[in-house]
Amino acid sequence: MKVMHVIRREYVENVRRKSFMISTLLVPLVMAAFFVLPVVFALFVPDRQYRVVVVDQVGGVGAEVAAALVDTLKSGETKYAVQSIEAPGERFDAEREARIAAVQDGEVDIVVAIPEAVLTDGKAEYVTREARNFNIFERFTDVVSDAVIARRLSAEGFDFARVQALTEPVDMEMSRVSATGEVEEKNFLAEYGLVFIFVMILYMATLSWGITISRSIVEEKGSRVIEVLLSSLTPRDLMMGKLVGVGLAGMTQLSIWALVGLAMSGYAATSAVAMLSSLEIPPAVFGYLMLYFLLGFLLYSALFMTVGAACSTEQDAQQFQGLITLPMIVPLMTLMLLIQNPASTFAVVLSMIPLFAPMMMLARIILLEPPMWQIVLSVALLLTAIYLSIVFAARVFRVGILIYGKRPNLRELIHWYKLAK
Repeated sequence: MKVMHVIRREYVENVRRKSFMISTLLVPLVMAAFFVLPVVFALFVPDRQYRVVVVDQVGGVGAEVAAALVDTLKSGETKYAVQSIEAPGERFDAEREARIAAVQDGEVDIVVAIPEAVLTDGKAEYVTREARNFNIFERFTDVVSDAVIARRLSAEGFDFARVQALTEPVDMEMSRVSATGEVEEKNFLAEYGLVFIFVMILYMATLSWGITISRSIVEEKGSRVIEVLLSSLTPRDLMMGKLVGVGLAGMTQLSIWALVGLAMSGYAATSAVAMLSSLEIPPAVFGYLMLYFLLGFLLYSALFMTVGAACSTEQDAQQFQGLITLPMIVPLMTLMLLIQNPASTFAVVLSMIPLFAPMMMLARIILLEPPMWQIVLSVALLLTAIYLSIVFAARVFRVGILIYGKRPNLRELIHWYKLAK
């Protein structure tokens, strides 16, 4: 029963920390921003009229551009107030320079210069002070391109409207077949973003709580509190109490994040924003998130606990912690390869290796719904690795918890392991 007191103490201490409260609130806020900000931007983006001058050296192209720009504002007013100026020959350069000066003075918002050579080299000019508004730039690119192509086709005796209708591109919709055989429409760009979010949450949670448990042991060794605790506890009870107590604190935090995620998913399913409406997150994904967090936490926390027991100072512990975090970075580095082909041999093998499995298998579950035997096998391998790492950590913990001073090397850690048999 003494171990229950350690579990309660570790849990209460961790959930009462300011860092716990801040991070617990911060991640849901970031998740909410991911869903809400697109709607906010869509509602509050400034809607105004643009003053446009088209300087046309070809003749007639500027008028066609002006006729095509029929976009309207929410108020019903035309979005583009277009003035087309035909400037044949040498007059073109003078008109172009004058209109660019008007942009500099704020009298004109956009100048489109269409030289006569555009019919052969396909180059026109778009001048504005708001160069970062890519949507408007793409709109003008499309309109000018259509006008120039129409002029080229007309010169060859073709009707542009007929050619355009015959060459209308196919709108290909992407779908996938689920494990149950149903065809589901998917927004793969949104799904990829979802994978990154879930993997990063798992990475940050596992890393932060693993370092927390290591730092806790180092601090208690430094303040000699550990000696007081061991006067009434066995090293095994102390280790398991810390492991379970800190793990429950992490599960509490992740449960809050999962509940917020479910609420956000429900909102996304009814959202009018196209990308969000396709972001329907199955509740089972949150269950897998909790499962793989728990398994990943137990595996890495046993390693971090070994570091805490072996080191006497925070500086020494940080050097060992760097080695432990290296395997956690591998899934982040290879995530793009997995996203592109989650069923490849490379992805399957990585998702089975215990050090990589928590993040890699979670990503595959979101993207692909892998066969159940692969999920079960990854869990079984993780449980085996957890058992071995806890056995190793427990023996090193038993010897190293009361050793101060010199930082041990790997050979000494193995010696402690053998000594504690």
